[in-house]
Amino acid sequence: MDIEVVTPDAIVYSGKATFLSGRDKDGSFGILPNHAPAVIALDIAPMRIDRPDEPPCYIAVFGGFMEVCDNKVDIITPNCEHPDQIDVGRATRAKERAEQRLAANDPDIDIERARLALARALLRLHVVEICK
Repeated sequence: MDIEVVTPDAIVYSGKATFLSGRDKDGSFGILPNHAPAVIALDIAPMRIDRPDEPPCYIAVFGGFMEVCDNKVDIITPNCEHPDQIDVGRATRAKERAEQRLAANDPDIDIERARLALARALLRLHVVEICK
């Protein structure tokens, strides 16, 4: 099947795949060729793309939507990063900042924003780790 991952800035991935797995708002999913048509709301989570004759490709997907139809998978996401694009030091610092904000119990802190920042930082670190 053909897969294309698009952000507002670029086409992040375009190619063939034999399997795709990720996480939506309700849990994990897997897509094989000839999958029934579907539209899926993506969560902030890693995505695995199994490619023919190549090792799997992992990417960090920061939400968005996926449409599956006629062996074509289109993924529209606000942001997506390959492991080699992730700055581990920066992600670690972002994780620590978010954890400190959440632990502070300060009523002036936007808790949802801090939780999302923590989720993004943890995703970046996880994708780098699984690709070692």
